[in-house]
Amino acid sequence: MNHGEFTRESAHRFGPSVARRTDVVRRVSAGEPYSLDDGLGRRTIQNDGRTQIEVLDLEPALAEEPIVEEAIRERASRHADLDTRSFAPVRRIERTAHSLQIVSELPAGVRLSRLLEYLEATGEVAAESAILELSSLVINVVASLHAWPGGLAHGAINPSHVLLTDDGRVMLTDGVFGAGLEVLECNREALWKEFRLAMPAAASVARFDQQADVTQMGALILALILQRPLRATDYPRGIADLVVNATESTSSPAGKGAMSALRMWLQEALQIHPRLAFRSAVEAQRAFADVVSGQAYRRAGTTALQMLLRTTLGEPPNQPTIVVRPQEPMPLGPQRATRTPPIARPEAASPFDSIFRAIFQKH
Repeated sequence: MNHGEFTRESAHRFGPSVARRTDVVRRVSAGEPYSLDDGLGRRTIQNDGRTQIEVLDLEPALAEEPIVEEAIRERASRHADLDTRSFAPVRRIERTAHSLQIVSELPAGVRLSRLLEYLEATGEVAAESAILELSSLVINVVASLHAWPGGLAHGAINPSHVLLTDDGRVMLTDGVFGAGLEVLECNREALWKEFRLAMPAAASVARFDQQADVTQMGALILALILQRPLRATDYPRGIADLVVNATESTSSPAGKGAMSALRMWLQEALQIHPRLAFRSAVEAQRAFADVVSGQAYRRAGTTALQMLLRTTLGEPPNQPTIVVRPQEPMPLGPQRATRTPPIARPEAASPFDSIFRAIFQKH
């Protein structure tokens, strides 16, 4: 296999990427195979009696490469102590007779790729303040990873690998695959076409480091602003114009100045001009404060995000009420990993209380 020319044109896709319904995003049932538009393989949700897990059967073209398996195992070991409230932990990696399976703990929730697909399919328009609030939550989680001692990176950030959980957290998933894809030494175009991973243009061979994370995060947030998935033709050649078009007309409650700051932020995150680029998500997090500054605006964003999730995705009957709290920026430093979710404590009413039921029940 020529790693620089890796392709999956003949790979089989499992199941639809989104249901064309007008009420809720299609639910993923336990034991039902499904796939994401991330090129990694087929997934199933299971419950082992203790917690919910996801089993990913890696694509044969990846699973059959020993260097890929070795890199994935090494990355899983490095990420073992991360805070499991924000990073989906890999429980085990199993080699079977026919596949390589990666088993991860994964709480109930919805991936951002599903939300984007739903918005595009239905024509629903989310409030800009809701999109910016959601973007801020994503940036906070990536920044907490980059602040970890030793300079950790994810390497495979895209909308399919970010989960909104039942209790209102943003969680990064699939954090071991950046290492596995890096050893294939694919070029920038192949990584976007096959895996929807945006990469900086500076190096001929992609490095899956913190700057790559920032570029991938920038592409994800641009997709949120556009309220649709990015297409194969959007990146990398059309990305500069897309940033301008996405931010030139707005009615944001934060005002025109915030949109100008957002455009500059996107340009630096996407490294459109390499000399003006964030080196890590910690830098990007600080700069994003210019876009979402002020308590009043943050409250407006929280309320708008609540409304988006409540009205856009519906409320199926007989589902428990989900109580979600606004997520503050995470501490920039190590947090001890925990395998047991924290027990919710009674708190004062929040703008996120009595939120939606539908969105957090499917992947």
